[in-house]
Amino acid sequence: MIVRSATSDLQPPTTKMQAVNSTTTVKSVTPRARIARLSAVAMLAAVVAGCAQDAPQDTWQPAGSNARQINDLDIWVFSIAGIVGVAVFSVLGFAVWKYRDRGQPIPEQTHGKPALEIALTILPALILIGVAIPTVGTIMALNETDDTECIVNVTGQQWWWEFRYYFDGLEGVDLSDARHLPPADIVTANQLVIPTGSEIGLKILSRDVIHSYWIPALNGKRDAVPGRVAPWKIEAETPGVYFGQCTEFCGLSHARMQMQTIAVDPADFQTWIDEQIQPAVEATNAAAVRGQTVFEGQCARC
Repeated sequence: MIVRSATSDLQPPTTKMQAVNSTTTVKSVTPRARIARLSAVAMLAAVVAGCAQDAPQDTWQPAGSNARQINDLDIWVFSIAGIVGVAVFSVLGFAVWKYRDRGQPIPEQTHGKPALEIALTILPALILIGVAIPTVGTIMALNETDDTECIVNVTGQQWWWEFRYYFDGLEGVDLSDARHLPPADIVTANQLVIPTGSEIGLKILSRDVIHSYWIPALNGKRDAVPGRVAPWKIEAETPGVYFGQCTEFCGLSHARMQMQTIAVDPADFQTWIDEQIQPAVEATNAAAVRGQTVFEGQCARC
């Protein structure tokens, strides 16, 4: 005796059309579609990874006139580049889609469109001129250091920054040997204190390898090269702490070679100077003496 399931009679036989549809459904996700999806996900992840709130080294948040000049130039250049990019990719996408291979015969090949060739030569030249003029002007303005009101010597070394204040200016100060600089009125490490609303001139040196001084909110980068003096300037419009980073690989602790610029009101800056020039207070209790001994024996070696 043959026993059949009660549901087997309810299932209609598979037709040829259903078989074709099922085959079509299975083959709908092609390798090309998978690659396109993965590429879209990767691009989205890259965009999201570049977004941050309160980023201390955000180049799009200028806090001084010098950084604002760079930001204004970036907006102008990126706008032109964006328009050119959209135009090029639009034409390219249209050509790929419109004239894709459908099995048709190869179209007639032609060569030589003088008017088009001349236009496609003149247009990029005009775009480059439109970018070059404001770029050169911005570079020249940023390198103008005659308007600085205070000059600080900045010395990079593995892996920290030294700031030397000379109240009488750097006229006559020998900066040729970064390892043997003359005594300064104030010396700080990794923290540069400046008054707001003033152009601060910097003389950037290096004691060992090439470093690069960069406070994104206050100005662009300037390399510190052994044996050279690189003039630079920064300005902060409002009080605050502005973070920076050495941007030239300089050894194992390069990523930790950071710096801060502390901008304060002019009155507070003068108070800070008055406090710094006071003689150091001698350690009195046992804990302070031990700390001084450790500092002088270990930390001061840097």
